[in-house]
Amino acid sequence: MIKKEDILKMTKEEILTLSLQLETNSSCSDCSDCSYCSNCPNCSSCSSCFECSNCFECSNCLDCFECSNCSKCSDCFDCSNCSKCSKCLNCSDCFDCFNCSDCSDCFGCIGISQAKYMICNIQLTKKEYKSRTNFWKRK
Repeated sequence: MIKKEDILKMTKEEILTLSLQLETNSSCSDCSDCSYCSNCPNCSSCSSCFECSNCFECSNCLDCFECSNCSKCSDCFDCSNCSKCSKCLNCSDCFDCFNCSDCSDCFGCIGISQAKYMICNIQLTKKEYKSRTNFWKRK
């Protein structure tokens, strides 16, 4: 059985290789429509996740709980539509954030709480935020 400590030491490429080698839903219980997950109970439509619980439509996540539509997140709780976030709580539509809580529409933020429309901990208007993030999405 693979331990969490071992996964945390691996590179992204090693984790991807490992996920491809695992049986579909190794050591998972009460999951539906999941693939290449390990130690993930009560998840639905997730792929390549490790030690996540009660998640829906997440991919390549590690140690997340009650998240939905997240990708490449780790140690997050009750987040939705986030990508590359770590140690976040109750966030939505955030990207590359760390240790944030109760935030939405944030990009590259660290340690903020109850924020919206921020980039690198700098407050923007909704229009400024959407303009900048839409530009990056096109690149």
